Amino acid sequence: MEALVSKKPPPQDSSVYGKSRPASATHKALITRNLKLAYGQVASEPVPQRLLDILSALDESEDKKS
Repeated sequence: MEALVSKKPPPQDSSVYGKSRPASATHKALITRNLKLAYGQVASEPVPQRLLDILSALDESEDKKS
């Protein structure tokens, strides 16, 4: 994660964007990119078995009530 944060923001090349973006827009783009990378990694991790067991127990409990 540290490597992601320390990377330089995308270049402010006027040929790419039509005109130079302000620093705040560049920072926002960098933050957005890093958040997507971080949350994408978390979302791709498997759900821990303990949580699956809890959800299963809750489902069984609800089935018994109905």
